[in-house]
Amino acid sequence: MHAIYFRWKVAPGREADFEHAWLELTELIRDAHGGLGSRLHLCADGHYFAYAQWPSEHVWATQPEPTARMVALRNRMRECAELVDGPLRGDVVADLLISPTSD
Repeated sequence: MHAIYFRWKVAPGREADFEHAWLELTELIRDAHGGLGSRLHLCADGHYFAYAQWPSEHVWATQPEPTARMVALRNRMRECAELVDGPLRGDVVADLLISPTSD
């Protein structure tokens, strides 16, 4: 398993735009480019961070070129936020997350 981490400072009033762009982009990557999904978190200081999972570094590195829609969504995210940290990439060494089951 390979993971990628990012952290952003989102401009005040642009949070909803950023979240919607991130959500749609992540769904496109997951559904068409081999990603395993991602989690977006809001920190107490107002920053956002996310980490995405991929089956392997190879799958991440050889994913297809982004579609025009993906490029537009990345651009919208850049308009809403400044990248503070990342991308940081690495292979998962230990995974102790528990995935909740739906009842």
